[in-house]
Amino acid sequence: MPQKTQAQENDTSYFRLGGAVRFNIMYAIYEHETFPLPTENRNGVYWDVFRLDIEAMKNGIGLVFEYRFFPGFNCHFFKKGYMTYDFSSTQFLEIGITQVPFGMYPLLGNSWWFQLPYYLGYEDDYDTGVKYSWVKGRWTYDVAYFLVAEPRGVSDLSYGSFASARYSYDIIPEDGYNGNKERNQVNFRVRYQEPDKLQAGFSGEAGAVYNSNADKSTLRYALALHAEIPLSEKIDLKLQAIHYDHPKILDDSGVEEVDYVNVGAYGSGTYQMAASANVWSIGMSYFLEVNWFPIESFTFYNDYSFMNKNGAISIEGLDEPYVNSHHNILGFAITAGNVISYFDIAAGVNQPWLSDSFGGNALSSGRGESPYVPPGEDIDGDDSNGQQVNPLDTTPPLNIRFNINVGYYF
Repeated sequence: MPQKTQAQENDTSYFRLGGAVRFNIMYAIYEHETFPLPTENRNGVYWDVFRLDIEAMKNGIGLVFEYRFFPGFNCHFFKKGYMTYDFSSTQFLEIGITQVPFGMYPLLGNSWWFQLPYYLGYEDDYDTGVKYSWVKGRWTYDVAYFLVAEPRGVSDLSYGSFASARYSYDIIPEDGYNGNKERNQVNFRVRYQEPDKLQAGFSGEAGAVYNSNADKSTLRYALALHAEIPLSEKIDLKLQAIHYDHPKILDDSGVEEVDYVNVGAYGSGTYQMAASANVWSIGMSYFLEVNWFPIESFTFYNDYSFMNKNGAISIEGLDEPYVNSHHNILGFAITAGNVISYFDIAAGVNQPWLSDSFGGNALSSGRGESPYVPPGEDIDGDDSNGQQVNPLDTTPPLNIRFNINVGYYF
């Protein structure tokens, strides 16, 4: 039998293929009404996602790749795709579409839904650039530069622009081509961790919003404080506070300063988010290990976020302050072998995904009393014909969705 060379003996190369198939079962009560069974993206059973994961290593250079297909949104796209290199056991480099080092690591939310910062682009965000990490004792330092957001995928134009075919919420033009786009972003994150005791840190982000119509860039920045505190072996507490701002942001036309930016993902077009806000998040979970074959464990949780917005909308000559947003997920997860199932009661006020009228102004001004028409516009769709203007809803309803997500991960 041929003898292995020393290089072959020391070879640590590998190639791993994985992925997941997930389904959603949902029942929604939006604006005090529900819907017949089944109703598209309201009540019924739907295919959530099929994803393909690859991890590989050869000669010290690694690859991490994930591609996702969402039949319910007629779109597919990269989540991540980057090369890795370890300078040592404490210094690491990632180049490509990689996770932005901002906020709680690795995730703030406990549920299938994430926390509200995800829908603003401040949780599990992926962009295109380079990231360097250094571990020194109990401290971890991350610094990164991102030239642009992640590349778009493929979507159905009847749902929204091609530019919105992406996993992470990014600033994109409403028409998908001309207007505001993310450029030249820098990030840092410092984390202190005592194993099984505490994780605490702070993060910063700064970058440009380039307006292709005005050929001009404006500043954007965000700051975060975050902590994860194990209260016992089974109980975990997560806390985070974010302040972000896009001062002097222009609308997509590049003509007027506004109090909002357009963000988009999942091939569903764009919605507005307030140009400046403070977002407070708290999450608590309880882990219970069991021996009920095939069930291995339960994780019970509640995640809550409050978005305190800065800004105002002009309606019939009066500036009305933006109405705040709330996001709460109460539920539990069951792990049984390769199957993970989430059972959630998702509740929200001015939450873009929890309404019969998706997106819109939920995260900026808040919705109007008619949720299907932007506040300040005529209810019949023409604000110049003297018809009734849709007023801002200062006491918006609590919308609820009961959601079960069942996934097989391999």
